Amino acid sequence: ETDLMTFNISMHRSWWREHGPGCIRRVVRPSAPGILDDYSYVSVTGCIIDFQYLEVIHSAIQILLSVSSCFFLYLYSISPFV
Repeated sequence: ETDLMTFNISMHRSWWREHGPGCIRRVVRPSAPGILDDYSYVSVTGCIIDFQYLEVIHSAIQILLSVSSCFFLYLYSISPFV
């Protein structure tokens, strides 16, 4: 996994990494004093599909929905009474 899409400046990770189908998520709180409570180590096991594939499927569905809605809007604009 690379941070190419976040330009190496984000600590955020994919939502699908921790919440994919079949994933078992285990949060381990930091034990060192002075570390913010917001940051913790998350261990994920048992995922049915890797999160990268889920992100691609999710993006493909969004693209298909946007293209199909543009197509239907175009059809409606040329023939509004169909």
